[in-house]
Amino acid sequence: MSAPMSRHCRIAQDSRIALSALALAAPTLTGHMALGQDLRLVDVAVVEDLRVGGEKFGEFSSLVADPDGVGVIAVSDRGYLAEIGVATDGGRLSLTLPEALHVLTGPDGEPLRDGDFNPEGAALLADGSIAIVSESGPTLAVFDRTGAWLRQEELPVGLQDATRQSSPKDGIEALAWTEATGFLAMLEEPAMGEARNAHRLHSTKAGLVAMDLPGAESISIKGMDIAGGALLILERTRDDATDALYPYLRRADLAACHADAACTGTTTPIQVPGFSDADFEGVALLPDGHLLIVSDDKIDGRVRSVFALLRLE
Repeated sequence: MSAPMSRHCRIAQDSRIALSALALAAPTLTGHMALGQDLRLVDVAVVEDLRVGGEKFGEFSSLVADPDGVGVIAVSDRGYLAEIGVATDGGRLSLTLPEALHVLTGPDGEPLRDGDFNPEGAALLADGSIAIVSESGPTLAVFDRTGAWLRQEELPVGLQDATRQSSPKDGIEALAWTEATGFLAMLEEPAMGEARNAHRLHSTKAGLVAMDLPGAESISIKGMDIAGGALLILERTRDDATDALYPYLRRADLAACHADAACTGTTTPIQVPGFSDADFEGVALLPDGHLLIVSDDKIDGRVRSVFALLRLE
């Protein structure tokens, strides 16, 4: 494979251009899952210092696969939705960026402001609407694809009381949904009084699953998706000495987890060379079997989004 010309790719102000950058190869990493036994980095694309309609583009906290099968819908901490076209032909990641962003609005039709609604995890519902959980409150709300408020939903019982969080900043970070389970959600860090490796998967229909995430370091939950009963959890650890961030993918069979006293699943490191400072938060399983993750980075005032395309084989 030829070497990439640059590790960082900037996008021109014409936001309709397709972007394909950083054809990086990583060693095949072994896991165990019906979706695929191996996890491979296919390609990486970087978007930084871009504005769309005057708004900074980035700070994405979650991704959902577009129900039309043409890309993803990214949810920004800045309070908007961005529809991003995704092409994966020939082992390359190409992104088509939007010309406009969809601002999230409240029941009154007014934009939701930071502090009132802080978007984190998101999930696609059966009717094509998007459920988004706010760390503030916490609140679970459903929006259409234009960002318009449709309704408020009830969170799993164990997550309705924010005082049980280990801190105000360690609220609900990951969200998923299926018809059978209802909403699935996880806190970024274990609840107050829990051991550092004792996370819990909460649901509105399928009860509570204890997650035992062993290891020498504390594990932060960053995002989640689910397909065919296979739970895909994006996690991260931090090196306290260097501040380097290390993302992982945890794969677990949800039915098997319910049968266990504590579910562990299988973890696989996600290796994205050159981006040890990328804080990956959004994850979505694409219709073609690829997994797309995105970082939520703000470095020295600059907004950067690292999109990494992975393959479960």
